[in-house]
Amino acid sequence: KTVDIKQSGKGQLKVYAANLSQGIYQYSIVVDGKVIDTKKMLVEK
Repeated sequence: KTVDIKQSGKGQLKVYAANLSQGIYQYSIVVDGKVIDTKKMLVEK
């Protein structure tokens, strides 16, 4: 899923994992079409 953030500066993005299956997910921060960082998120239930 892609989420467009219109504001510049600091911000937050909340991920509601209730509808996600248990597992490891990767997410990336993309700025101006370039991947800045990629991290992993663990969902346990």
